Amino acid sequence: MTYQMAPRLTYAWRMLSLALFSVLGGVIVALITGSLAFAALPGPFLGIAGIVALMAAAVGGATMLCMRLFGKAGMSVASVVLLTFGNATSGGTLPSAYLPDWLHPLSGILPVGVGVRALQGISHFNNAGLAAGIAVLAAWTAAAAALLYWRDVRDGRRRATA
Repeated sequence: MTYQMAPRLTYAWRMLSLALFSVLGGVIVALITGSLAFAALPGPFLGIAGIVALMAAAVGGATMLCMRLFGKAGMSVASVVLLTFGNATSGGTLPSAYLPDWLHPLSGILPVGVGVRALQGISHFNNAGLAAGIAVLAAWTAAAAALLYWRDVRDGRRRATA
């Protein structure tokens, strides 16, 4: 949302806001779902907070990239891809075996599905899927940050020379 609410922010401030959002989101979700409130996820607090923070960074970074590339339409693109397809294919509410065949590949690459499996692994299945989840979420975050940097720096140089 920083591209809509504060269009003149620098890349560094945007990444700082994404990091702050991610860390706070991870801690708050771990507090709510952990032993303090519902005890829904019996995994370690820092592990759950870390995975949720990586999920927030991956989805937030990808959303920022969509906003940067597609303008106002970027929010709709991000909502359809990351929210609608991401939640539907995550396996959190309905196992991916019940999905149409063409949706199966999305389950393994979209941040929500990968994050859900990492959370299930750390909470219930002896860390099954945890390493892959961390790798995919980190790749989404790094790719979004790199593409945003490339786009912001390139546009900044064009404005400076013009």
